[in-house]
Amino acid sequence: MTRLEGIRVLDIGLNTAGPYAARLLGDLGADVIKVESLEGEGTRALGMRYGDTGYLFHNNNFNKRSVSLHVQHPRGREIFLEMVAQSDVVIENFAIGTMDKWGIGYEACRQVNPSIVFCAIKGFGESGPLCNLRAFDTVTQALSGIMDATGEMGLPPLKAGPSACDILSGALSAMAVISVLAGRKAGQAQFIDTALFDAGVFSLLPLWPLAKLGRDTAQSLGNRHPLHAPFAHFRCSDGLLMVTVTCDVHWRSLAHWLELNPLWTRSMRKQREADIEAVLAELVSTHTAQEAAEKLQALGVPAAPVLDLAQVAQSEHMKARGMIGDVEHPVFGKLPLINTALATGRTGRGPWRLQPVLGESNDELLGKQLGREGELAALRSKGVIR
Repeated sequence: MTRLEGIRVLDIGLNTAGPYAARLLGDLGADVIKVESLEGEGTRALGMRYGDTGYLFHNNNFNKRSVSLHVQHPRGREIFLEMVAQSDVVIENFAIGTMDKWGIGYEACRQVNPSIVFCAIKGFGESGPLCNLRAFDTVTQALSGIMDATGEMGLPPLKAGPSACDILSGALSAMAVISVLAGRKAGQAQFIDTALFDAGVFSLLPLWPLAKLGRDTAQSLGNRHPLHAPFAHFRCSDGLLMVTVTCDVHWRSLAHWLELNPLWTRSMRKQREADIEAVLAELVSTHTAQEAAEKLQALGVPAAPVLDLAQVAQSEHMKARGMIGDVEHPVFGKLPLINTALATGRTGRGPWRLQPVLGESNDELLGKQLGREGELAALRSKGVIR
């Protein structure tokens, strides 16, 4: 039995944070129903296409079924609330107040299902002076400090490569949902308030003591670390090498190779950071990044070549871990998919449920399960469903 078998989740989210949270629950066995507009969730049209659907949609919507429903139509709202009555969780990440305006917010859902778990993911949460701001991942990175902590000293701040606040808030939301489900009691609805801003701030925990000391001590350090040294990238004959020395054991092994003092403490190493980096840079410059990494790993020093994404895609470790694979979709064709990172116990990663075609489950879920089989044609003609 999968961990969340028997749990039904309504995913009425869009873009990344909400759909990603729902995807994680689906990865763990929940029955996730993606509720889309009649045109489909916006990311179906974004980025590289497989079939007629963008890859971002494919990535965020594993293990889901799809219904297309015009929830702003009175009949659509009625049908959505009927689905809520048969579900355990609702996940949404619209702008604050949108679900309430449509008549399907937390209070409306709680009226039809007194045990519902309602997870609302917002840019800045449901409270605070910024709660009504329009927000996307980069906006919350800018205001949470992630951009300030990313990039090289003396240069403009940079956003993190991936959508860090989206992904982290989605993961934290899924964790919160599971926690609430574990302690849920009948008749006790729960509201979960998650914010991309909060997730971004939470990711910077190690830097907050420095931030409290003032701007200059918390500014971007590139690949360096505010406490540890050597902790940086180095150029080898064919690319870059990342070296991460965080304790005296690492340093003692490395120091003998560098012919430096193995007794230097962390603070002494940090004071001599530039000198240590110069010696290490010269030593690895004649090696390939892989050769240097193997040498340092043999010494017990954490190090690795810096791979580009094409190299990562060909990684034997990725294949061995079951993280990648081409899957033949009956409609979209061959899809290069990244598997879930959630490998649970000895059962490992579960089988993929392929991404849904828009509205593919309308007849099953709205017709058979809600007892509206005789109405489907009329609902389609009125623009309530696709």
